[in-house]
Amino acid sequence: MTSRWNNPTGGFAYHLQALSRRNTLWAPCVREIARFLSAWAPPEDTILLVGASGGHCLDLSFLSRFTRVVAVDFDPFAPWVFRWRARRLLREGRTQLTWDARDHLSPGRDGFDLAPLRALLDAHPGAAVLFCNILGQLPLLGEDRAPEQDDDAPPAGSYERWLLGLPEALSGRSWASFHDRLSGPVRPRDIDSATPVPWASSEELVRRHYPPTDDPELALLDHRTSALCRDAPRVQLVWELSPGLHHLLEAISFRSP
Repeated sequence: MTSRWNNPTGGFAYHLQALSRRNTLWAPCVREIARFLSAWAPPEDTILLVGASGGHCLDLSFLSRFTRVVAVDFDPFAPWVFRWRARRLLREGRTQLTWDARDHLSPGRDGFDLAPLRALLDAHPGAAVLFCNILGQLPLLGEDRAPEQDDDAPPAGSYERWLLGLPEALSGRSWASFHDRLSGPVRPRDIDSATPVPWASSEELVRRHYPPTDDPELALLDHRTSALCRDAPRVQLVWELSPGLHHLLEAISFRSP
């Protein structure tokens, strides 16, 4: 399991950065995420926020439509920051917040396994699920990728296999995710966040949205989320995490039958 105090997906420094940039550098992306979530509008009255962190990428007024919010994140600083940011909503008393600080996502000895997440979902059978910019961070938590791995038939324990099984684990409920696809020092071009687009491979995304270059300093990081829901339309977003570091995000959503 990943250390709660020392992990690449959060921590004290991240919260300081987020609090200073949410209303400045991050503001355009936060607005687009709010628009995406408003269009999703799940009918459930409970929502699981997986990878909730401090809620920095969320317009927390979105949560007012739910009577119960279950925030899931093992970052020990996250509950304090989230509750502080949501203090106005919580004072109104119509939305109850509970926190689950267990690690349901990190790879174990045999790699990535959906069993811990399935147990979480089984404990909340009537809840919608929102993955809060976490799926593109999970590969940073373990060395699971096999040499010469075939991503069309990934082996057990690989992150790609985990992603392929995720929709089935979530079937029957509303769920959504916004997550990293690519990141690097070059801002992706020709991104229309208002228009859904079909799935594209990482290679195709690079050809469409980045200038050609052989400069190793301009190399992109592939966050390995390509396997998720290839048949589903998605919207693309640009998140400037820090000055000069740009993330190409994708957002997908499903409503319960």
